[in-house]
Amino acid sequence: MARLAAALLLGLAVVSSALAAGPWDGTYVYEQGLGKGAGGMSLFITHTLTIDGPQCRLRAEGYQTDEHIRCKATAKGDELEVAFVSFRDRGMINRFGVKEYDANQPLFTLTRKGDRITTNWQGYSRNPIDTAGPPTFSRVSP
Repeated sequence: MARLAAALLLGLAVVSSALAAGPWDGTYVYEQGLGKGAGGMSLFITHTLTIDGPQCRLRAEGYQTDEHIRCKATAKGDELEVAFVSFRDRGMINRFGVKEYDANQPLFTLTRKGDRITTNWQGYSRNPIDTAGPPTFSRVSP
């Protein structure tokens, strides 16, 4: 009976540690300003990174943009490396028939610096224009 209780406790400990949120779990947003369009309307692209345990998703939505990427996030202390896995349909070709990324290609690295996060852009294909401030992700929810 004692062995059964010990086995159950050990099993619960393993399950609870597997379900515990990692230090990088959460939602991160980067609002990229593209300047003014026709009629003076401000143009934006919202880049949303969601980390939930082994799940990593990156969405870019906004002006002439609608891209959904399955990614791999690797935590290394104060850094989180984000690499391309596939597009939402699990393919390597985007919806326009173009291969933008290779498998496991680094897209960017997030680095915690105190309360701030900096973004080191690597292979992520984004518009080089940014009129909305520092080109970096911010954590919006745990």
